[in-house]
Amino acid sequence: MKRAAALVSSEPAVQPPPYPSAGYAWYVVVVLYLAYTFSFVDRAITTYLVGPIRAEFGINDFQFSLMQGMAFSLFFTVMGIPVGRLADSRSRRLLILCGVAVWSTMTILCGKADSYWELFFARMGVGVGEACLAPCAYSMISDYFPREKRSLPLNMYSASIMLGSALANVFGGLVSQYALKGGPRTIFLMGELKPWQLSFVLVGLPGAAMIFLIATIREPYRREKRGEANVVATIAHLKNHWATYASLIGGTTFGAMTNGAILGWVPVWFERRYGWHQAQVGPHLGLVVFVFGTAGLSLAGYLSGKLIRSGMKAVYIKLMIAAECLVIIPLILAHTVDEPYWVLGCVGCIIFLTGFPSGLGPATLQWITPNEMRGQITAAYLFVLSLISGTATPSLVGYLTSYYFRDDKAVRSSAVLVGTVAAVLGVISLLVGLRSYERSAESAGKS
Repeated sequence: MKRAAALVSSEPAVQPPPYPSAGYAWYVVVVLYLAYTFSFVDRAITTYLVGPIRAEFGINDFQFSLMQGMAFSLFFTVMGIPVGRLADSRSRRLLILCGVAVWSTMTILCGKADSYWELFFARMGVGVGEACLAPCAYSMISDYFPREKRSLPLNMYSASIMLGSALANVFGGLVSQYALKGGPRTIFLMGELKPWQLSFVLVGLPGAAMIFLIATIREPYRREKRGEANVVATIAHLKNHWATYASLIGGTTFGAMTNGAILGWVPVWFERRYGWHQAQVGPHLGLVVFVFGTAGLSLAGYLSGKLIRSGMKAVYIKLMIAAECLVIIPLILAHTVDEPYWVLGCVGCIIFLTGFPSGLGPATLQWITPNEMRGQITAAYLFVLSLISGTATPSLVGYLTSYYFRDDKAVRSSAVLVGTVAAVLGVISLLVGLRSYERSAESAGKS
């Protein structure tokens, strides 16, 4: 402990440069927003390819979910730890550039897969590339804005997952429908591609354009440092505030499970239960996700900033508790009603409310964590969230559908059951850690 404290306090105080102009800072947020958007499109395209991939490789929902969730999440989480360490000491901009190049390339290579395991390993590569983005992006945005003004830009960056999800649904539905309508096509440098393979290529190519946009942003000055990036000091900090971090990471992870259980299976739900095809589900769901998701994240950022400036304590965690309590209502309604447009309305409410923990969770971590530890702790947060939410959620839904209900149409019941249980666990996790969070915020000199 003494060694860690000495390491934390060893850096002499220096006068930081002024913050960049608000216009440039928001330009960086927009660029990172677009990068996150493209990453999510590449990540989520598999949602619209369940049928053809299952037919191609003779697999069931559970086996598909392992490729969709575990293959991606395994390397996304494992690689996030060393990337987080690098994000605290190396160029975050360069790390993001490398990540975009890797995930775009691996998405395209998914379109060259000729076996289940080739596709599985290519999805792992997508996870490797995307692991570079979030720890670097959250850390960079925190250095571009004063502390009391960070919640909105951080939440707006998080909102890019909603635009990414919307585009994945709109273009994923349209692209997969276009690709699946025709037979195999011969593509320059790629050879002959089956329709589902072409879908991966079509969504992977645009991500490469992000490299040029990211090259236009600058590495920001690192603010609010207590010392140099150091694993020992980070571990000591986590041990001192373990209850706070466990509560926050648990609460946001369960919130992500609620969102993922519904959003990850709605296209299949509508296809099997209501006979909607991909090009019909995609635009409807994409619009719902973008409107309700962006509204939820924007309102969370606005409300938290306003309440913090008013002097209210533990704002982030209290808003997350309220949202995860309320989300249980539309979850139950989504299973009770059986008319597709009413279900879409319920899905919109679910996405709106789960936007609070998905945006405020990372913002809370930046709020209470010293600069030199943010990349590492954000990576640890994403490790847990992705490993549990990204891997367990699709697998749980797929397992319940395939082995418990034994009925493909019961995917609705599986998704709602997993989402509701996760919401309850999220509320419990955040309530248990409320007092410890208040103590951690006070020790950091924040509220």
